[in-house]
Amino acid sequence: MLHGTINSCLGKLQQLKYLNMERNFLMGEIAPNLLINLTKLETIHLGVNNLTGTFMLSWLANSSNLVDVVLSHNYNLKIETELVRWTPLFQLVYLNLSNCVINRRSNGVVPTFLSTQLSLSGIDLSHCSLQGRIPPWLFYNLSDFVLLNGNRMDVIDMDGLGENKISMSIPTNFGSIFQFLDYCDMSSNRLYGGIPSLAEATSLEHLSLENNRFSGWLSPLLSNSSNLKTLNVRNNHLSGIIPDGLLSFQQLGVILLGGNDFHGPIPLDLCFNNYLHFVDLSNNQFSGEIPNCFYNDFWTDLPMYFNDDPFSGNITERMSVDFTTKGENLTYMGEPLVLMTGIDLSMNQLSGAIPPPLGFLRQLKSLNLSHNQLVGPIPETFMYMQDMESLDLSYNHLNGSLPMQLANLSFLCSFNVAYNNLSGEIPFQQQLGTFDESAFEGNDNLCGEIINKNCSSVLHQNQGVFDAIDTSLVFWSYVFGCFALGFWGTVALLIWDEVCRRRLCDLMDALMFKLGWEFVP
Repeated sequence: MLHGTINSCLGKLQQLKYLNMERNFLMGEIAPNLLINLTKLETIHLGVNNLTGTFMLSWLANSSNLVDVVLSHNYNLKIETELVRWTPLFQLVYLNLSNCVINRRSNGVVPTFLSTQLSLSGIDLSHCSLQGRIPPWLFYNLSDFVLLNGNRMDVIDMDGLGENKISMSIPTNFGSIFQFLDYCDMSSNRLYGGIPSLAEATSLEHLSLENNRFSGWLSPLLSNSSNLKTLNVRNNHLSGIIPDGLLSFQQLGVILLGGNDFHGPIPLDLCFNNYLHFVDLSNNQFSGEIPNCFYNDFWTDLPMYFNDDPFSGNITERMSVDFTTKGENLTYMGEPLVLMTGIDLSMNQLSGAIPPPLGFLRQLKSLNLSHNQLVGPIPETFMYMQDMESLDLSYNHLNGSLPMQLANLSFLCSFNVAYNNLSGEIPFQQQLGTFDESAFEGNDNLCGEIINKNCSSVLHQNQGVFDAIDTSLVFWSYVFGCFALGFWGTVALLIWDEVCRRRLCDLMDALMFKLGWEFVP
């Protein structure tokens, strides 16, 4: 075992390639001139000692052959990478700085020189007092592993990387690596495989994994954070039934699961979230009826004090939400995001009637139930949706007439009931009178000024159909009545008139004799 300080004379060994003094009792500071001149170094292992002071990684900048650096488990060694501007000539394969203190004088940022390291297969920066944002380039070329646990990293933002798409699977221990994570946006990349449990990331508030290639089922332990406000896994290849309890977090404000292959009933967990702003379950295989229990405090009445809504705050200021409403995909951010509310259940296999309690969601601004198999009338309770701006009920099997009260929805600017079985006159009043005929097409029994169809002609046409049905019904009733009367009359005659019965038997015997048939008892 080696003791004491590292002799600065080592700096004169300019042809030195391998320096391994790991697992000793070395202490004290490392002199700058010890490493600056060792430009031939390929490996430096000084881990598991008691080294102290400041270690400037820029001292190794000119070691162009350097591939392996281990300084780990020197608990009082302060490694700095940001105090001077430098460009490394090396391309590391492995870097282990765990259990040191990194960039204390630079607010604990992840070393930026790592963005230039294109050959890294493994990196261990665990327990290094790092904090703040985790840069996306840290994941670009890691083919083996990355360890960042034991730090206070709270933000991963990989969205908006343009063509620099990250292609990798998320490690199964992701939650333990980022235990202090509160904001994770890894959307619009080429991430694949299953989504691991993030149960150990108990501070997580925002999780966005949309527009990737994730597959498999969602784990019921996807998150264990009571602070979760946003869950966005839209547009992946996920499947299965939504597990019970996954959507039961009381502070959830945004649930975006659209564009996957989920099936089964709509999760009843949605009935117990009091602060939901957006629910997007569109373009899946959900079936069954729409729950009667969609009764959300935020959808019925805005909080008396805006601060009562946990969805507003620092997390919301960072994020944006894309939501399809008014026939187009809109992006909400800032205050409009906090004020907007919407439900999109379109393009599923939902059946049954539209539950009337939906109409009591007075603060709901967008509702899309199109492309399902819904039946029955449009609930008259929809008259209470006073803030409704976009209502799409097209491509279902709804019947009955359009409730007159819909004309009183003064904020309604997008409306579509096309391709249903609706009938009657379209109210040409207030808001309903502002929509063109495409909003009502595919309903043969609708009439009114909007679609240029006279209601009297529709009634006459329908009466003609009914008259034809009545005439046909009378004719066939007469035919079958005569047949029944003749048949049962003959049977009755044979039963009660013995003479007729004997004559019929003699006639049958004579006929059988002529045909050469013989009765065998």
